[in-house]
Amino acid sequence: MIKKYIRFLIGILIALLFLWLAVKDISFSDFRLTMNKLTYYWLIPYVVISLLSHYLRAERWKQLIEQEGMKTSRWTLFSGVMLGYLVNYAVPRLGEVSRSVYVGNRERISRTKLVGTVVLERVMDLAVMFVLVLFVFIYLFTDYSVIVPILGAETVRWLQAVWSLDGILVIGLLLLSILVVLFLIYQLLRIAGRWLPAVFRLLQLAAELSKKFAQGLISFRDVKNWPLFIILTTAIWFCYVLMTYIPFTAFDMHSEFGLGMQEALVITVVSALGVSLPSPGGIGTYHWFVSRSLLFFFAVPEVIGVTYAIVTHLIMMIIILVATPVILVVNKAMERRNIESK
Repeated sequence: MIKKYIRFLIGILIALLFLWLAVKDISFSDFRLTMNKLTYYWLIPYVVISLLSHYLRAERWKQLIEQEGMKTSRWTLFSGVMLGYLVNYAVPRLGEVSRSVYVGNRERISRTKLVGTVVLERVMDLAVMFVLVLFVFIYLFTDYSVIVPILGAETVRWLQAVWSLDGILVIGLLLLSILVVLFLIYQLLRIAGRWLPAVFRLLQLAAELSKKFAQGLISFRDVKNWPLFIILTTAIWFCYVLMTYIPFTAFDMHSEFGLGMQEALVITVVSALGVSLPSPGGIGTYHWFVSRSLLFFFAVPEVIGVTYAIVTHLIMMIIILVATPVILVVNKAMERRNIESK
């Protein structure tokens, strides 16, 4: 319990720090003037695409969960995904566990295994983001002088060192050392378990949980329709890019600064990096990363970039806060109707 409070407090501090960094140079009068110029006709397609992206994520999760002879409710999975996003606004990363528990209880599936599928899903998204990051930095920003202002000189030098041959070898040796240490710990616990029954029972429990988690983690082997899985993954990220591009029209950035789908892809990747930091719902980190990337990459004035970040993040938050309770209630009603019809 104490660890949860500490994680929550750290998340709040990170959010406040990055939010202050994002808005500290913006006057309220300039912010209000920018807000007064906004158009709002883009909200309807934005909301639709946002909910569609969450539904597509649930559909892709279904491909990882279902095995031979297994059927799961799409609406329950969709509800679980939405619940996970809602919980993440309170405690970062707890949403992944929450949606696994929610779906596991209703579909009678091992919650530990479901956590494994969620981790696998995140790993796949990281792989996609890695490819997109390479595209952004190699094909759009080959000049390091453009990247340094947003990432910092030290970070750029560190990335260069990591992706050098020596850096890759060091990472490989580090991973190998970790595996060796874990194996030695496991063997020591096995030996201790021969004389200490409590240790043996604890080892059995850990082994069982690890087995279920690993089953979820390697569930990609059981995906029945790989073309559909790839299409769903592509569609999810395409929705994310559209969710970045559509608000450009509200700020007239598509005509005034020439921002199109390619630039939206850049901001999507940068915002994903910001949201991946341990801040509740990406608060603060999203605002800072997006506003700074708009400024340094595309010369969008800081007040417009910050306002864009505030508006888009606020709309995303409202969608989650409003839609999730409704979806959960509907799912509950559908479950009750299914039980009564049996």
